[in-house]
Amino acid sequence: MRTVAAELVAILYDEGISHVFVNPGMHTAPLRQALADADAAGVPHPQLVLCVHEHVALCAAHGHHLAGGGPQAVMVHVESGPLNLGAATENARRDRVPVTLFCGGGDEWRRLIEEPTVTPEPARPEAALLGAVSKWAVDLSRGGDPSALMRRAFQVARSEPTGPTHLALSVELLGQPVGHSARRLPPPRPPAPDLAALDEMAELLVTAESPLIIAGRVGRNVASVHHLARLAETLAAPVVDFRNHVNLPPRHTLNVAMEARELLERADAILLLDVEVPCVPGLGPLPQQAWLLQIDTDCLKADQPDWVCPIEIAVTADTQLALPALQTLLADRVTGRRRQIQERRTRVERVLRAERETWRDRASSTHPSDRADGMMAELERWLPADTVIMEETIPGVGSTLRQLDRPPGHHFRSLASGPGWSLGAAMGARLARPGQPVVAICDGTAFVSGLPAAAFWSAHRGAAPFLSVVLDQAGRRPAEPERDVGTVARDSGAEVIAVTEAGEVAGALERLLATTRDGVCAVLDVRLPPGSEDDRPRSARKRSGLTSRSTATKRA
Repeated sequence: MRTVAAELVAILYDEGISHVFVNPGMHTAPLRQALADADAAGVPHPQLVLCVHEHVALCAAHGHHLAGGGPQAVMVHVESGPLNLGAATENARRDRVPVTLFCGGGDEWRRLIEEPTVTPEPARPEAALLGAVSKWAVDLSRGGDPSALMRRAFQVARSEPTGPTHLALSVELLGQPVGHSARRLPPPRPPAPDLAALDEMAELLVTAESPLIIAGRVGRNVASVHHLARLAETLAAPVVDFRNHVNLPPRHTLNVAMEARELLERADAILLLDVEVPCVPGLGPLPQQAWLLQIDTDCLKADQPDWVCPIEIAVTADTQLALPALQTLLADRVTGRRRQIQERRTRVERVLRAERETWRDRASSTHPSDRADGMMAELERWLPADTVIMEETIPGVGSTLRQLDRPPGHHFRSLASGPGWSLGAAMGARLARPGQPVVAICDGTAFVSGLPAAAFWSAHRGAAPFLSVVLDQAGRRPAEPERDVGTVARDSGAEVIAVTEAGEVAGALERLLATTRDGVCAVLDVRLPPGSEDDRPRSARKRSGLTSRSTATKRA
C-alpha cells in the first residue's frame, strides 16, 4: 500500500509543482526516499532541490513563483520559527506567494535525537509563530485525512489573496500507509469587479484635475501591463510604479517610477492597484486632499494594523479583470474632456521629460553620489535582453529604477522584511527559467545575510548558477575584513570581480556571465564611494566621456 510520503509526491506533481525545495534532515528522509522510488519506477514527480538552510529554501520557492508562476512547496526538517523562516515567510506573505510549507515540530525533533523518559505530547506547530504569516496551518499529528488536508493546503494557498500555508507532518506519519487518494481541490475563480462601484470610480477619475495611479503588483499578469498603459493614456495620469513586477514599461511616457514628488503632492484622485503599503517609499504619505480609490483582491488588509487609508471606493477584484472594465467606463466619459486631458498630458510629460533628463545626467555624471547610476546604466546596456533580474530593494537607492529598462516579466523587486532574500530568489528563478541568465541585485548587508555559502551550494548542485551584483557602498561595509563581500563570495565558491568605475562593468560582466554559463555562480562587487545615492536636488554636473568600451550599441 502507498505511504503518505508517496502520496505527497503524487499530489505535488498533480498540483503543478515542478521543483520541491527540501531542507535535508531526518524528518525529510521519507519524502526523499519516495522521490527516489518514483524516479526509479519512471513515475512523473517534481525535481528535488536540496537547500542546506531553511531561509534559502523558502526564498528559492519565492523566486521560482515570481519567474515561473504556479504554486510552490517547501519541506524543512524542523520548524525553526522566526530565526530561520520568519522573515522569509513574511516576505512570501507580502508578495502573496502560494507556497505550502511542510514541517515538523520542535518537540518532535528533540524526540528524534534524545531518548524520552516519559511519553511525550504529540508534536504540533507553534501557532503563535505561524498564525501571523500563514493563511492556514494544520498539524496532522493530531489527526485528519493526510491526502485531503494536503490537497486543502494547496487550495487555500492558491485562493485569492494567495499566500503561504503550513502543514505539520510527523516523520512517523510520512511512513504510514495512506487510506485513499483525495481529488484535487481547485481554488475559487478570481473575484470579478462590482460594475456599479467601478462606475462611481470612473466618474471621480474623469472629473479629477490631477489623477494619479500607483501600481504595486499589476504586472504579475503580463497582460495587465497593456491594460494599465491604456488606462493611464486615457486619463493622461502619471503612474508611480513600485515595480514589484514591471507594471508599466519603464520608458513609457507616463511612468514616473518612484520619483516626481510634485505630481504626488498635487494629485486629487489616486487609484491604488494591488498596493501593499499606505505610502510611497521615498515620496512620503499619500496627500490628504486626494480621493483614494482601490482595486485589489484584498482591499481590507486585515493583517496590516497600520493600513488606515481613508479609501473612498474599494473594489475587491482581480486587476486583470477590473482594468478593462474600468477602461470601457472611462472611454464613455472622456469624449467631452479631450482638451482638458490633452493639456494634462502635455503638463505631465513635460515634468517627466525633465526627470528623465536628470536620470541621463546622473548616468554620465562624474559626481561620487551618481556612481551607482553610472554602474546601473552600464549594467542595463550590457546585460542580455532576456536576463531576469531579482532585486532586493535597498532603502534610499533609486538607481535601479532610474536606469534599468527591462520588459514585463523580467524584473522583480521585493522590499524584504529582513535582508537576504535575493540570492535564494535568484536560484529559484533560474530553476524556473533555465535557459535565461538570472541576476540578483542587492547591497552588501543583504548579500551576506542571504547565506551565500548555502545559496551557491544549492545553485551549483541544482545546475542553477546565477550572477549577483552587489552595490557595495563604503560606510555600509562591515568592519571585519573577513566579512568583506569579495572574501565571503570567494569563500562561498563564487568567482568575484570588483569594479570601481562604470567603464569596468562591460568587461567584468562578459567574464562573469560566461562563468555562470559554465555552471558556477559569480559576483560583481560594485564598489561605491561614500555619499552614493544622495537623492537631494543638485546642480548640473559635468558629463564624463564614454563610460564603457562602446556606448553606441547595446549587446543583444
